[in-house]
Amino acid sequence: MLSKALKKFSAIIDDVRVDRFVHIGNTYELRVSITLKDGSLLKVKDYLFVDGTRKYAYHWQSDDGRLLRRWDNAPHWPDLPGAPHHCHSSNNVIEPSSNRDLMSILGAIEYIMKGE
Repeated sequence: MLSKALKKFSAIIDDVRVDRFVHIGNTYELRVSITLKDGSLLKVKDYLFVDGTRKYAYHWQSDDGRLLRRWDNAPHWPDLPGAPHHCHSSNNVIEPSSNRDLMSILGAIEYIMKGE
């Protein structure tokens, strides 16, 4: 999945660094830093636990460290449609999100970049 997403969105990606990858049985821990062509950075944290639950955060920040967006499934917003999945925008607005994996996150980023 990682290589497929990186290949599909190679036009917007400058560099990829796998910071941590541990795969044991059906569980994994993945941390990746993706530098995009505009200098921004996408930090990926994705975990699959033994009980089948998954925890993720995709933190996209500008080259000077400002939050652009963060997609995650932390249970902080239980009243949001689609909870716990949500997105934090740069102006700290919390919105429902259906983007839950690297492929859809990179697709959203590409769409946002084209609109700028």
